[in-house]
Amino acid sequence: MPSDDDEILSPDDEISWMALTAGTKVVTSDGRHVGHVTHVLGDLSEDVFDGIGVSHGLLGQVMVPRRAIARITRAAVHLSVSEAEFGEVTKAYAEERIYDAKEGGRRLRWNREEDDERF
Repeated sequence: MPSDDDEILSPDDEISWMALTAGTKVVTSDGRHVGHVTHVLGDLSEDVFDGIGVSHGLLGQVMVPRRAIARITRAAVHLSVSEAEFGEVTKAYAEERIYDAKEGGRRLRWNREEDDERF
């Protein structure tokens, strides 16, 4: 029997981007499931979170900027954009960013010329 001090974990508990795992579902602001996380875009050493890579059925592999992410829970990444806006957000992000694989891991880090404030 758990004591009062034991933490009961719920799928709705928010987590850090650093705890996000591949396969986590991605949900739009209107509740539509649009894919699964394939990787996290960021730099652990600098604690910089830039977004996520998502496997989407029709669009294939796409990138979602951090500004389009409302919150991350144990069960899902919840976006701040609707399903209708999803394709445009990922297209704009992919066209304006260049990324390099981070040595020794699957995480990626963006090389930013300037910050994109549109999303």
